[in-house]
Parts: sequence; structure tokens; C-alpha cells
Amino acid sequence: MKRHLPLVLAGAALLAACRDPAPASAPVPTVAAPAPAVPAAVASTPLPVEASDAHGSTPPIGPPLAVAGEVHDGTPRGDSARCLAGTGAKVARQERAIHRWVDAAGIVHYADRAPSGVARDHRLIATAGGPPVSVEANGYDVNLPADLHARAVADALAIDRILRTLFGADGDDRLALRIVFVQSPEAYARFIGEPDLARSAGAYSARERTVYVRAQASEAIGFAVLRHEIVHALVHERIGNLPTPLNEGLAGYFERLEVAGQGGRVDIGPLRARLAAAVPADPAADLADLLAVEGPAFYREHSEQRYARAFALVALLMQDVQGRALLGKVLAQQREAPCEPVAAEHILDAGYPGGLQGLAAALARWMAAPDAAVHAW
Repeated sequence: MKRHLPLVLAGAALLAACRDPAPASAPVPTVAAPAPAVPAAVASTPLPVEASDAHGSTPPIGPPLAVAGEVHDGTPRGDSARCLAGTGAKVARQERAIHRWVDAAGIVHYADRAPSGVARDHRLIATAGGPPVSVEANGYDVNLPADLHARAVADALAIDRILRTLFGADGDDRLALRIVFVQSPEAYARFIGEPDLARSAGAYSARERTVYVRAQASEAIGFAVLRHEIVHALVHERIGNLPTPLNEGLAGYFERLEVAGQGGRVDIGPLRARLAAAVPADPAADLADLLAVEGPAFYREHSEQRYARAFALVALLMQDVQGRALLGKVLAQQREAPCEPVAAEHILDAGYPGGLQGLAAALARWMAAPDAAVHAW
């Protein structure tokens, strides 16, 4: 869906359209996990499904940057409580054990609860007061990556800390992550249920509160895809139905986060050449188009350019105090009304020097020569 933009960019010939739902997909069984049914209704309701797109083994922007998409379920508009994930309520603030076991198919599982059904080599690998992040990880038809639980928790905590520190995305600090790794493209496509995202490398289902990750050529890319989807889960948990370009830009930005202790860094250097290649010929019209595209339309023709420019927009805003404050205004307004995507273009137009035209020009200059190769947090 496209939304009307300020008159300053009216020359971009933008159209506003209604969102049309599509029928939901049928459930597909998983190994040692409830059968997830991922909705295919698109953009008519507030809860997104996000996906990371991989073309072969090399993501489109630069290793290991992935791409994401949205599908929406049938949550009524105005039902704000249901427009946020609310998984934190499932995370008990008490000592808990991490269970590891192998199912009948030889797939290794980690979860906060004991296995049901056939299981071997069951053991407790940790008992502690635990962080406020709960992870349940399953393999549908593939073994899980080594150290998945610890890395997922560390990544989620680091990203959540940055969102809280920079943007005040506070409240309940708990988060329940359910992760399913899938190898079969056919099985993955059935889980996602949205044709535009069938070739994606990972997806976050808002209805199931579940991250799906397709097995990748390397663990580095697989964990980048997982970080991307963790961002979408956190946005759903803390902020709401953020406009697709900013949702994808945030996910693309933080999927490059390298966590170290309580901090982390985002290295933009490896992306310089690809960002330069994606500089638009008409920056103002392109930014208008980017901010107007919503839902499945974001992932269709020329999607790689949209991902690159969405990433660049967030990276540009993240590099200085003024930019972060403006991005924070968008996130704050979205949190106040989480069901419908906020009109980010109006906030950016009002808050950036020179309005959207000034932002478009700055974005094009930044993409041609990023000011800072590394952002440290």
C-alpha cells in the first residue's frame, strides 16, 4: 500500500490504496513443536510477518546483510493490546533449566521445557536465574547451529538494550523467542504462506510469535538472518506495526550488529560499494516511493534496491544525535498507536533540515560515501 506524502514530494505521483487480505495458509507440522499456521493475509491488519531474503548463499546488500518482508494477520484495528506481541508474560522471573535432547529423526532441540514424545540424550545444560529472554528452538528437518541458545539470547539482549537506551522502548523487559530452522524450500514456503516471500531466508510470524530460518550456506549468514528476525520480533513486542521501510531498515541495520559484552558494533564498511551502486538517480522521488510502499509491495520488483535504501536511511539517522532523535520520534508515535503504521514521512518531513527533500539529498550523499564505517554502541 502507498500512502500520500507531503506536497513537497507530490511530483512522485504517489497513490494511496486500500489493503486487501488474502486467505490464510494451512498449518504445517513441525518436529517436536506445535504445528504453526502462518497467516497469508496481507497488510489489512496490524501484525506483520517479517522475512529475510537470500539469493543463493549471498545476501543482496553485503555479507551478512539479509532482507525482510511483511504479512499481516486478522487482528481488528484499534485493538492495541493485540498489536503488540506480549510474549514477555510467558517468561517467568525465576530460575529455570535449559533442556537439550535429540528427537527420533536425529534433530537436536533446545527449550525451556522438557521434551514430550520420543527423545534421547536429554540433559539439562544450564540452570540459572536467567536473562529476561526465553528461547525455544527447534529444527524442522535440520540440526540447529551450535550455541544457538546463547547467541540468540545475547543478540536479543544487545539489540533490546540499544532500543531502550536510544529510543526509550521500555516497559516489560521480557521476551519469549520461538525459533524454527527449516531446510526444505517446500516446507518453508508452506510455513510462510506468502508467495512473495517463498524464496526468503527467514521469517517472523506475528500470529505464531515464531521466527523461521532457512538453513544457510554458512552459520554466519544463518545467524545474521536470525538477528534480522529477532529485530522484527522486538519491534512487534515493544513498538507495534512500524512502516515496512523502517521496519526493514532497522532489521537490516541490526543484523550487522557484532555483540561484544554489553556493547556492540555495526560495520558499514563492507557495504560501501553496494550502497554506492544503489544511489538513486532522483533522490527525492525515490525517497517518496520508498516511504510510501507498505506490505507485500515492498518485496516485489526491485526489492533489493528498496532494502539497500531502507538500510541506508536507518544507518544515516543512526549516525548522529539529531538523526537518532528524529527516528526516536517515529518509534515513539508508533508505540502510542501500535496497530496502524505511523505516517513516518510526515514526521521526517517536519523534523529533518530541509524536509524530505533535504533528507533525500543527504541520503544520496551518504550512500555514495558513508561518513562512518563503524557505529559503536
